[in-house]
Amino acid sequence: MWYTALLIGFTGSMHCAGMCTPLLMAVTNLTSSVITNRLLYNAGRILTYAILGSIFSGAGSLLPISPYQSLLSLVFGCALIVMAFFRFSHFRIPYLNEGVNQLTTFVKQKFSFLLSKKTFVAVFIMGMLNGFLPCGMTLIALSYCLLLAGPIDGFNFMLLFGVGTLPVMLGFAPLFLIGIRKLNFNFQKATTVMMICSGAILVARVFIYASVEASQRNVGLMDIVLCR
Repeated sequence: MWYTALLIGFTGSMHCAGMCTPLLMAVTNLTSSVITNRLLYNAGRILTYAILGSIFSGAGSLLPISPYQSLLSLVFGCALIVMAFFRFSHFRIPYLNEGVNQLTTFVKQKFSFLLSKKTFVAVFIMGMLNGFLPCGMTLIALSYCLLLAGPIDGFNFMLLFGVGTLPVMLGFAPLFLIGIRKLNFNFQKATTVMMICSGAILVARVFIYASVEASQRNVGLMDIVLCR
């Protein structure tokens, strides 16, 4: 489960770098402490992910969805594979998209206000606000938290999801691009492959757990020898 969170976070950051990186660059240049600004900004963003994860997993533990965990894990895995081929922005859900637009506008307004402060506290808060920005991969990860046992598992899952985004969000995206180009890979194709791998892991977990449970049940069975 934990390596899945890291992989989803990494592939998600590669897929969404175009939206989040400009915000990070704007915050980075607020003061001369570039490294400190980046660390604080990402710490705030990951904290938001972790808090949201605990809320979602806490809500999931109260819902009667445990009998359907395998089915939902299969759905989330397939959703990741579908998203690998189609950008999330291509989907239009009337009420949901309206709410997303309002949330994005709110975050942008707060960003404009905090950018003028030029303090470490403002940088941290902007990072937390970034965590609320709508993102298809984040939504998939949070939805998966509904299947977890409780708030602690959800907190840890989204914490690792955030850690998985760090390489790109700390500014190492150009290094990955250079490596991809040297291997003669197309960036979009490389991202697609990683997202498919993430989805395949979630799908594979369903069959792995099913086989483990079946083997455990078989171990419990004993042949009864009848004397004739």
